[in-house]
Amino acid sequence: MHKKTDLRILRTKQSIRKAFYELIQEKGYEAVTIQDIADRAIINRNTFYLHYQNKPDLLETCINELLSELKEAVVLCPVSTNPFSISILETVMTTVLEHISSHKTFYYAMLIEENRIYQFRTKMENIIKDKLNEGWNTDKVNVPLEISKELLLEYLVSAFMGIVIWWIKNDQPLSVEEASSQFSRIITYGHLKAAGSRVED
Repeated sequence: MHKKTDLRILRTKQSIRKAFYELIQEKGYEAVTIQDIADRAIINRNTFYLHYQNKPDLLETCINELLSELKEAVVLCPVSTNPFSISILETVMTTVLEHISSHKTFYYAMLIEENRIYQFRTKMENIIKDKLNEGWNTDKVNVPLEISKELLLEYLVSAFMGIVIWWIKNDQPLSVEEASSQFSRIITYGHLKAAGSRVED
């Protein structure tokens, strides 16, 4: 009996979240009401309040749980003494895009256009930045960076998130593998060389 009850609760929460993500895409977070969510999820308001205190509580719960899953996946990516290598960048991008593929509605609701949730993007950027910075240890690096490490990290994370948002917004026009490979080549070789153009002074 306990397992059946747990499954009912799980299904109800999934219905609430699915309705929430869809409504954010349609109306924007601020315009969504608890009644909207209840109507879309085919539950009553009292059922909603059994699981969440209010709309901000639902949003925070969704963000924390999904980003916790993403972080666990990214943490498992291999670490190198050069976190900016082509293989590390490609592996991290692949891991992130695979996670997005499993939660497309959520990521679209959180990241795209006027409906985006800024706190979500900031937290996601921090996960990427922490991973790229993880393997960097000046004691293990023979040749020091010729530019600011902080500037380099900001550049990589900005480029990373730009590709992610483009990929989601355009309904995943490239496979996970191809998008990850092209991103890492652009970062490693520069956009002109990666595109096959001659580089002239």
